[in-house]
Amino acid sequence: MKKLYALLMAGVMTVAMAVPVLAAPSREASAPAVSESYSSDAKGATDLGSTIGLGAANTSAKTIENKAVAEEVVNVTSNAKVLRDLGVSANAKLKAMVDVSYSGTIPAGGVQIPFDVSGIAKKGDLVYILHRKDSVEGKPWEVVGQAVLGDNLSVTGTFTSFSPVAFMVVDSAQAPAATGVKAPKTGEF
Repeated sequence: MKKLYALLMAGVMTVAMAVPVLAAPSREASAPAVSESYSSDAKGATDLGSTIGLGAANTSAKTIENKAVAEEVVNVTSNAKVLRDLGVSANAKLKAMVDVSYSGTIPAGGVQIPFDVSGIAKKGDLVYILHRKDSVEGKPWEVVGQAVLGDNLSVTGTFTSFSPVAFMVVDSAQAPAATGVKAPKTGEF
C-alpha cells in the first residue's frame, strides 16, 4: 500500500509542477508590437527617453511620435533579408527606438554620440545602432554603430544626419556567434 501511495504522490507532484510551465507566456516574441506611445521593445512599451541616455552635447532623444515611422522601424528590424544586408545578426532583437535630434552644424566626418544602453542591455551583449536616412532611396537604413558592451554599458554611433534610431541587442550568450568570434579551445590563443 505504501508503494502505491508513493507512486500516486509522485504522479500528482509531477503534474502539479508542470502546470505553471504550461501556463507561462512565451519568452520569445516574433516581432515587437507598436504601442500607442510608439516606443517599443520586445517586452512592451517603455519610456525611451529614460531608457536610452545620450552622452553628447547638443543632442536630444524622444519617443517616435509618428505611427507610420514606428511601424517602419518594427518592420525593418524584423525583416531577415534587410538585417542580413545590413550585416546585423539574425539573433538581434529590437529593444528600443527613439528619434534623435542634433542642434548645431554637423562636421564633415559626422557627429559621434555615445548612448547609455544600460536600460536595454547588459555587459557582454552585442548592440547595433540602426539609423534611418531620410534622403536615401532604396536603402534608407544603415548601421551607424555596434559594440559588445563592456563595463560602461554604452555604444557610440556616428551620424551624418538625424532621424529615427533603432537599438537591436544580441544576448551575451549568442554574441560571440553573432560577431563571428570563435572561443579558443583550452591551450589555444
